[in-house]
Amino acid sequence: MLDRLTRHPWSVLIAAALVTACSAWGVAHMEFDYNVLNLQPERTESVMWEKRVLETAGRSGFSALSSARDLDELRRKQEAFERLPSVAEVDSVLRVIPDGQAEKIAIIDSFAPLVGAVRLKPPSAVSVARMKTALGVLKRRLDVIVAESTPTPPPEVLRILDKTRMLLSALDHADRAIAEMALGELQAELSQDFRNKVHTLQGNLKPTVVTTADIPEELRGKFIGKSGHFLMQIHPRGDTWEKEDAARFVRELRSVDADVTGASIITHEATLLMERAYLQGTIYAFALVGTLSGLMIGHRRETLLAMLPLALGLTWTIGLLHVFGITFNLANIWGLPLIIGTSAEFGLNVVLRYLEGRAYGGPLVARSTVTAVALNGLIMMGGFGSLMVASHRGIFSLGLLLTVGTACGVFASLVILPVALRLLTRQPEQPAETKRALSDRHEGGDRFDVAAGGLDPRRREHPRERA
Repeated sequence: MLDRLTRHPWSVLIAAALVTACSAWGVAHMEFDYNVLNLQPERTESVMWEKRVLETAGRSGFSALSSARDLDELRRKQEAFERLPSVAEVDSVLRVIPDGQAEKIAIIDSFAPLVGAVRLKPPSAVSVARMKTALGVLKRRLDVIVAESTPTPPPEVLRILDKTRMLLSALDHADRAIAEMALGELQAELSQDFRNKVHTLQGNLKPTVVTTADIPEELRGKFIGKSGHFLMQIHPRGDTWEKEDAARFVRELRSVDADVTGASIITHEATLLMERAYLQGTIYAFALVGTLSGLMIGHRRETLLAMLPLALGLTWTIGLLHVFGITFNLANIWGLPLIIGTSAEFGLNVVLRYLEGRAYGGPLVARSTVTAVALNGLIMMGGFGSLMVASHRGIFSLGLLLTVGTACGVFASLVILPVALRLLTRQPEQPAETKRALSDRHEGGDRFDVAAGGLDPRRREHPRERA
């Protein structure tokens, strides 16, 4: 099959060029997904709750952390954090320690004598007639407000007027005794509630300054350290699982405190470091594979040809991932160096076998080499493909990336590379004594098609190939 393909080199190379051009478009539009929630199985309970928090609260459930040495620094930092556009709110002990306590105590002292002298009488009996009279007066006044309002009355006035009309209509059609009994019970409950509120207010007419010693032990253990430093929990505004929101959140926080930390900060920095490390690893893999191939082959042109499956396989793989709707993420990006290594190995085997056949008058690519590369690729695809049974979407994407990458590397090594070798290289003319030796050695039907440099379907396998 490969021998027939090599007889039509331009058709094969034009088709490969078209596929490569389409894949290059996919490479240019390939994206990196920084959201680690998208790596988890879709029905994972923790992921579902985190997404629900994002939808309802409009922010991530993870926060950043900062500290202050004293209350003055705590107030100063918290006010600065709360002014940031990317911050939703800040939690600290200041939620239970009020601001301006001296001024507030002075205000309470000013009205304490008046409130302390208040005594509440029991409520009078409910009268439907008096209530209807009072509601009628209220309704007439509301009607006047609505009539004189231009261009439209306030919505609050309209709602109160509707409720007043409904209540008057209900009192007109209700039994007086039953209505007075029900309204009496309601009045007793409201009166008792109001009495409790007044007594609570009167009991707090002599306040004292709230200090950290008054904070409950649960809050002290959460927001105050053993060294006396104070902790702040800074909640983001937006989805910090996405790179843009996380970068803006981290950048603005560090404008206030360069030492800010927390799960949001650590996740963002770890994501950037991992992305950078994997991309650098891919570049290092290219350089290392190219160097080793050059040392083993020893010829510049053949080395470049050996690297051809690597370049084509990687380009085709990224283009196919774009077709499948798979983006690079923190789980599959490290598969790129593996694809580089396997594709380079396939191409190197084919080129080395070609050089050996060229030196000894062998075929362009021996059947044993084709079988070995194909079998090795299929075994690797089977191993990598087993990862695609995982419900974890990150592991699934890794298995798909490695399987597609291996398949592209095998195809480029066994189809495109032999055609390129046939087209771009020329078999050297064998000396006469070499031709006679080969003819004598293969007498009886075992011979190479030396002139064509390819496979002769009439020959049997040479002992060197079996070795």
